[in-house]
Amino acid sequence: MFVLLISSFYNSLIGEEGKGPERFVDIQGVMIKAISISAAPSIILAGIAFGLSKNYGNKLTGVLLSFAGVVFILGMIIALSISSSIPNEFFQPILVLVPYIFIPAGIGVIIIGIFLYLKSKKGIKKPEI
Repeated sequence: MFVLLISSFYNSLIGEEGKGPERFVDIQGVMIKAISISAAPSIILAGIAFGLSKNYGNKLTGVLLSFAGVVFILGMIIALSISSSIPNEFFQPILVLVPYIFIPAGIGVIIIGIFLYLKSKKGIKKPEI
């Protein structure tokens, strides 16, 4: 969701024919809102999935988290490429800073996913008495 929000916001800043939006846009406010609505919860959910299954792992959870991390990274790379087309009057440093912050977050999610995938076992063993 975060990748789609950022991509659509960057495209709206480019506007039709590269002229930018027709209305005033609070760029920093929109970026903070997008991060708080979609990026932060996704990273927190990855941490919760890791915390819940770190002892025994889960292959499906590991694969899904790794896939989500790849999507995260690819989306931020696309956002960086789109940001070069934003007109100068609408360009702010936060538009480049956010993708550079969330690329390492995507790498972290991939690492968590790989860890869960490799840690997975066929079942949970009951402790011997």
